[in-house]
Amino acid sequence: MAEVANLSSGSVEPTVKPLAAACYDNNLVNSQGMFLGDQPLRFSLPLLLVQVSLILLLSAAANLVLRRLGQSRFVTHMLVGVLLGPTVLGRSDSFRGVLFSERGTYILESVSLVALILFLFSMGVKTDLSLLRRPSGRAVAVGITGSLVPLAVTLPVFHALQPSLPEDLRGSSLITELAVRLSLSSFPVIADALSDLDLLNTDLGRIALTASLITDVTSWFLRACSAAVFLVSEAKSPAFTAQILASFVAFVLFVGFVARPAGRYIAYKRTPAGALLSEGSVVVVVIAALLSALVTDAIGFKYMIGPMMLGLALPGGMPIGATMTERLDSFFIALFLPVYMALSGYRTDLAELTKEETSEKWCALELFVGLCVSGKLVGCVAAGLFFAMPFRDAVVLALMLNIRGIVEVAAINNWGDTMKATAEHYSILTLSMVFITAVSTPLIKLLYDPSGQFTRAKRRTLEDLRPSADLRLLTCVYGEDHAAPLIDLLEASAGASRESPVSLIVLHVTELVGRAASVLKPHRAARKSSSGGPTPSDRIMNAFRHLEQQAAPGAVTVSPYVAQAPYSSMHHDVCSLAHSRKANLILLPFHKSSDGARSTVNNSIRSINRAVLQYAPCSVAILVDHGLAAGSACATTANSLLQRAALYFLGGPDDREALAYAARMPDAGTMSLTMVRFKLRNWAGMGGSDEARDEEVLHQFWTRHRDNDRVVYVEKTVEDAEGTASVVRSMSEKFDLLIVGRRGGDDKDLESSAALTSGLSDWSEFPELGVLGDMLASAEFASRVSILVIQQQPVKNTTGC
Repeated sequence: MAEVANLSSGSVEPTVKPLAAACYDNNLVNSQGMFLGDQPLRFSLPLLLVQVSLILLLSAAANLVLRRLGQSRFVTHMLVGVLLGPTVLGRSDSFRGVLFSERGTYILESVSLVALILFLFSMGVKTDLSLLRRPSGRAVAVGITGSLVPLAVTLPVFHALQPSLPEDLRGSSLITELAVRLSLSSFPVIADALSDLDLLNTDLGRIALTASLITDVTSWFLRACSAAVFLVSEAKSPAFTAQILASFVAFVLFVGFVARPAGRYIAYKRTPAGALLSEGSVVVVVIAALLSALVTDAIGFKYMIGPMMLGLALPGGMPIGATMTERLDSFFIALFLPVYMALSGYRTDLAELTKEETSEKWCALELFVGLCVSGKLVGCVAAGLFFAMPFRDAVVLALMLNIRGIVEVAAINNWGDTMKATAEHYSILTLSMVFITAVSTPLIKLLYDPSGQFTRAKRRTLEDLRPSADLRLLTCVYGEDHAAPLIDLLEASAGASRESPVSLIVLHVTELVGRAASVLKPHRAARKSSSGGPTPSDRIMNAFRHLEQQAAPGAVTVSPYVAQAPYSSMHHDVCSLAHSRKANLILLPFHKSSDGARSTVNNSIRSINRAVLQYAPCSVAILVDHGLAAGSACATTANSLLQRAALYFLGGPDDREALAYAARMPDAGTMSLTMVRFKLRNWAGMGGSDEARDEEVLHQFWTRHRDNDRVVYVEKTVEDAEGTASVVRSMSEKFDLLIVGRRGGDDKDLESSAALTSGLSDWSEFPELGVLGDMLASAEFASRVSILVIQQQPVKNTTGC
C-alpha cells in the first residue's frame, strides 16, 4: 500500500487514503466503561463494534427501500458508504472524528479485507470449471466479442486524445487498466447478481455465466503474467528475476500438486458422504486461504490472486463448497463484506466533483467509461444477433455482462493504493460502477421474463393426444423417498405398450449448494472413486431404469436428467426441460408426505410446485402419496400396490385432462377404474362449449372401454356441494388411488360444475390441489388412499416470474 508521497513538492494531488500514518495509542483497545471516566469510542473494540453495527443497520434499512426499485445489494452498500462519507454525514467534522477517524478506518478496512479474501476464495471453490470443457458457441462468441470490441474502441481513442487529456491522465496507465477491467466481466460479480435476480438457471443466465467465466479465467491468467512482467522489469539483477519467477512457479505447483490432492482427501476420505466438513477441516481450509493471500502478496503479486487460485483448485459442491456457504458466506462474509463496500463508498466525495478544476477530469474519465460500456454492449449484442438470438434477449445478455460489483471496486481501490488514481479519479470511477449496476439490474428485470417462452409456447395436453401416440411424461423427483410412489403410479397407470409407448423423462432436482452456477444436464452414473458408493441421483435413476427393463421392449424409454438450482428459480429448469422435450404431462410429488405415523412438510417444494403449475407449457399432475409403499387396505398381493382407482368427474378442462390420463389405466392390465360422474339435480344446462366437450370425451371414453370388465361407469346426482362431499367421503375408502381435476381456472363454462363444489374452498389449506384435491388431502380424509390432481394448462398463463 503506497501511503507515502513526496511532500516536499509544491502541490500534491489529493489521494484516496491519508498519506501520513495516523498517530494513536496502541493500548487503547478495551474501555473500562464510561462510568469510570473512559470515552468508549476512543478505544478500538467499541469503535469497531459501533462502526460495523451502524453500517449493517443502514444497509438493511436502505435495502428495504432500494430492492423495491430493483437495486442490488452492491448498490445499497455503496450508497450507504456515500451517506456516511464526506458527501453527507461525513461533512461534519465531529461525526467523522468520532466514528470514522483515520485510526478507526484502518482497523475496519483490515477486517473487511479479510472478508474480501475469503469471499474470493469461496467464489473460487464454487466456480465450476467444467463449464469451460464444452462451452456453447454463443457463450464463447459473446465473451470474446464483448471483451475485444470495447478495447478496440477505447484504446485507439485514448492514444488519439492523449495529448489533450489532463496531465494526471496523460502519462498514467489508469485509462489502459480501466479499459481492460471494464472490457471484462467478473464471474463472481455476475454469479452473485444473477443469483439475486433468480436468473442463474435461465438460458441467458447460463450463457452470461459461461461467457464471464471464459473472460475471467483469461484475465486472472493475464493479470498474473502482467504482474510477473512488471516485477521482472523492476528487478535489479538476473538473480532477483529468477527468485520472482521461481517463487510464483513454486506457489502454482504447490496449489496444483499439494493443496488440490489434500483438498480432495479432506472432502472425500475424511468427510462422510452428504456431511459438511468437520470443524478441524474448516479451520485448515480457512487458514490455507489466508496464507495463500499472504504468500502471493509477499512475493509481489496481488493478494487476490492466491485465494482465487486455491479456490479453483479445490473441489466445489459438497462438502467444501457447501461448508463455505454454510459457515463462511452466511456469517463472516455476510457481516464484513458489506463493510468493505461501504468503506469504498465512504471514500467517495461528491463535493470534489463539483469543483471547476475537476470538470475536465470528470469528462475525460466518463468518456472512456462510456466507450467501454457502449463497446461491450455493441459487442455482446452483435455476437448474440449473429447466433440468431432475439434482439431483446441479446440486449439483456449484454446488460448482464455489464453488471459491476465488488471486483471492480477492489480494482479501483488498488489503483488508489498505488497512486494511479487520485481522490477525484476514485470518486468518479466508483460512482460510475454504482451507476452502471443501478441502471442494468432494473432494466434486466423489465426486459427479461424467463417464463415468457413457456407462456408463448403451444400448450400440450393429454386430451388432444391420440391413445396410440407416444406419451411424454416428465417426472420430477426431489428426494429418494419420492421415487417409489411415482414408480408405483407409473407402473400401474401408464398403460405402456409397443402400440402406446411412454417416454419417461426423469429429472432429479436438488438445491444448488456450494456452487456458483446452476446445473441442468443428462445424468451419468458417477465413476467409482474414493468418495464411496452410488450417489442419490444414481439410486433414483437405477430405480426408474429397472421400470424400463421390466416393461415390454420398446414400451418405456427412460431419459434421466439432473438439475441443481436455487429453490426460488428451480421451476425454470422443470419448465425448460418440459418445453425442450415436448412433454405432455409434468408429474410432481406433493410437498407433504406421510408414512402413517408422522408427516413431513417441505415448503420449498410447495413453492416449486406452485410455480410449475403457473408457468408449465403442458399439463401438470401432483401426486399426494399416503403411504402406498407400506401397502393399503385395498392392495392385493399382486405385483402392483395400486389395484383400484377412481376418477371423480365434475366437468371442465382439468377433469377432461384427468379422464384422458385415467383412460390409459385399464390398458396396463392390473388396474381397475371406476369413473364417477357427478350431476347437479334439476340442472338444465347452458349449452356452453365446455359442456358439449365434456359429453364428447365421456362418450369417447365409454365407447373405448365399454367391453372392459375393469372399467365401471357410475353417475351420482347431488343437490349441492354438500352432496358432492358426502359422496366423495363415502366412496373414497374403497380405492387405492383417487384422480381428480384441479379445477383452478375461471372459465365461465364451468358454472354447472362450480355449483357442485361451491363453498368447499372456503377453508382450503392447499389451493394448488384444487377444491376436491384439497378436501381429499386434508386431515378429515386421513387414510391410505393416494390422490392424483391433474391440471390442464390454460391457453394463456400469467406473465411475470
